[in-house]
Amino acid sequence: METYFSLEMSMFLTLLAAAMWGSWMQIQKHLHGYPIAGVIFWLYTFSFILIWTITLIVSPFLLERSILEISLENTDTVLTILAGGGLMSLGLYSSLVVVGKVGLLLSTTISGGIGIVLGVVTSVAEEGLPEDPVALALIAAATVIFIAAGFVCALASSSRDRDHKVKTGSRTMSATVVLLMLFTAVLQNGWSMGTAAGTARNFAPVLTCAYMATGSFLSVAVVTGIRFTRRREWKLVFAVGERKAPIWMSAAAALCHYGGNLMSIYSMPALSATVSFLLGKSANVWTIFWGMYYREFSGISRGTKVLLWSGISLYFAGIVLLGIYYLF
Repeated sequence: METYFSLEMSMFLTLLAAAMWGSWMQIQKHLHGYPIAGVIFWLYTFSFILIWTITLIVSPFLLERSILEISLENTDTVLTILAGGGLMSLGLYSSLVVVGKVGLLLSTTISGGIGIVLGVVTSVAEEGLPEDPVALALIAAATVIFIAAGFVCALASSSRDRDHKVKTGSRTMSATVVLLMLFTAVLQNGWSMGTAAGTARNFAPVLTCAYMATGSFLSVAVVTGIRFTRRREWKLVFAVGERKAPIWMSAAAALCHYGGNLMSIYSMPALSATVSFLLGKSANVWTIFWGMYYREFSGISRGTKVLLWSGISLYFAGIVLLGIYYLF
């Protein structure tokens, strides 16, 4: 009974989802001391409520059988998706720690680069390559382009900090930090693990997203719940006696984050999980554009501008490469 989007609509929605992913993290600029762990907690709490509300509303029209019946018949797939959602959310949480420890440049080039490779390998392993022999070269080329784009944009950010004479402090590459970056990349690969499993096994996209959201909520609720209890931060998280703006901003972030996830997952059957994953990497472009909006790149040198626009151009080159092949 479930219908899917056309190839053109799927590509548009995937790119729109990437724009949403690259935008929601801007709430960090408006927290005014509210803990980022609290944002993560509310982000996935609201995401869980949002996605399951949508699922329960649309499932009678999209699914031929009940959610329970479909889930029981696909237990292995459901468990894989739950694990993927849980790992992905913990990876996002961990990535915030990594950036603080090693800075944006090293985090992007190491964790980001490894994450792209892991995501592509995981997706291909689950669903296989397209029958067209050109597909392997296409995916390899796009992967290299997106890794290079992330590296160049990170260099531009580092160069901007030098232009602004921002002191980043001394950061050392200890064995612990390296392991943390690798661990973060593995955790964030949960996105590819869960979504590729659902797509490759013809599991209903709306249920794939619902179980991804469930895994994300459960893992974050446990990890942050332990933290809030040990540090006695529950009043701070619920903003008792304080302004509730960070909580409502987290709700808006959930709409962008998991609303984007829903559009991306529902578009995957037309594009494949591998291509969808690569297109999703364009989210970084929107993070940069938001940085421009907040004038983070004002007063930079000519060399920094060249790096910045070279990185942006590489992202668009990867998008165009995939778009030309799949649309024409």
